[in-house]
Amino acid sequence: MKKSILILFLVAALAVPGAVLTADAANKDTFVFASYGDVKDWDPAIAFSLEVFMLRQVYEGLTNYNTPGEEPLILPGLATSWSTSDGGLTWTFNLRKGVKFHDGEPFNASAVKYVIDRNKKMGKGAAFIWAAVKEVKVADDHTVQFLLKYPAPIDIIASAQYCAWMYSPKAGEKGTDWFMQGNAVGTGPYKLDSWEKSQQTVLSAFKDYWGGWKDKNFKRVILKVVTEKSTQVQMLKSGEADFASLIPIDSIPGLKKYPAVNMQTPPSWKNYMYLINVKKFPTDNLKIRQAISYACDYQGVINGVLNGGGSIPSGPIPATMWGHDPNLRIYNFDLEKAKKLVGESGIPQDKLKITIAYIGTSQVYSNVAQMLQANLAQVGITVELLPGPWGTIWDKAKKLETAPNIQSMAWWPTYPTPSDWLIGLWRTEEKALFNLSHYANPEYDKLVDDGAAAEGIDKARATELYSRAQKILVDDAVAVFYADVNDQAGHRADIGGFVYNPSYNIARIYDLYRK
Repeated sequence: MKKSILILFLVAALAVPGAVLTADAANKDTFVFASYGDVKDWDPAIAFSLEVFMLRQVYEGLTNYNTPGEEPLILPGLATSWSTSDGGLTWTFNLRKGVKFHDGEPFNASAVKYVIDRNKKMGKGAAFIWAAVKEVKVADDHTVQFLLKYPAPIDIIASAQYCAWMYSPKAGEKGTDWFMQGNAVGTGPYKLDSWEKSQQTVLSAFKDYWGGWKDKNFKRVILKVVTEKSTQVQMLKSGEADFASLIPIDSIPGLKKYPAVNMQTPPSWKNYMYLINVKKFPTDNLKIRQAISYACDYQGVINGVLNGGGSIPSGPIPATMWGHDPNLRIYNFDLEKAKKLVGESGIPQDKLKITIAYIGTSQVYSNVAQMLQANLAQVGITVELLPGPWGTIWDKAKKLETAPNIQSMAWWPTYPTPSDWLIGLWRTEEKALFNLSHYANPEYDKLVDDGAAAEGIDKARATELYSRAQKILVDDAVAVFYADVNDQAGHRADIGGFVYNPSYNIARIYDLYRK
């Protein structure tokens, strides 16, 4: 998901032997995080999915994005202050002193330059967020400058939850293969102790953390991987997990009434969609893609699947995010139109067979896929459902020869900008990462590139460019945008310090405590 993972909550859930979980939960200094998936990419220059839980505990960025509505908008992180000059083309950050990486190396301006240079050179994950940066310059040990090609809000970009984390240059020199063995070296409050693939990740307090430690801070964090939805509910109720997500929709009302659980459903910057493969037969046919868009029962999803926990989208960008176009004409549920378009496609009935891939452990993904399958059958399109674990279906979706016709996707921003959707999902990629529609359109690419360049100086202009880009996506029917969703965050009622922030997909455990 980040993204095709349908994260229904800020955190995730899992299933492991109860005795082990109970032992962990009994330790008041230990925070147990239940997750339906494991870390896939350990290299912070590449990581762009479920890794956000681990990244946010082990690594830190130069800045932090405040809870919307609070002031100031941007808070200090590894930078204590910053300024901009030269018409927004030069940003200067003053760095926090006395900070160490987990390997004992000092955090300084040279480390910042190394990280940004490496991330840009690799060009993977969310590296596109640094597109405006021409050069990173070391002014002195604790002062770093970003020289830009065009004005950009580097203070906001530096707060991103992907591709902006600071890691030890010595670790970076060891390369991606070293990271992928289950290694992490940041400046964050927790260091990586162990990783048992597909089972659990254990973090412990970094004793030299610059923020210091109080008795109430959690000293140990465990991410456990389990996929049974019913188990997730029991874990949360029993206290075997402090946080859980991917809870069955029909369990949420009961959990809201359960005294030992705090169940929240706040508005989010997240949306759900189906990415339609524009290069694979028969979805390479525009009329078939349009028919699929008309065959989705949007209101049925909101009411019948999400139990009202969302709204019908007005396009690719959630209505809660700036840059969305409320006047964009999108598809509505109309099986007659869908059937007519199928007939106009010119494709013989026996050739109208497509596949839909989605995370099989998600109740919502499963229900929406089955609903669309039934609707498409009524207009003459046969659908094969391909449920599976995220890592497997994502790897297949990136390769055209193994990709499905339709890939389920949930998306949330790297930092608060429409470009995260418009560039991350549909800008032309030489090698697909999240452009799982396999879409390529030079006109579209120019619009989103120009929009990103305009963000730092003229947000109204950027909004206009993004609106035109969104219209192209809808006209080309590259995706079915079926829900802007509320987050669904479930945690134990004895956990204090939790403040919902849609800028980050998971809380920083260092800020939490057990009451």
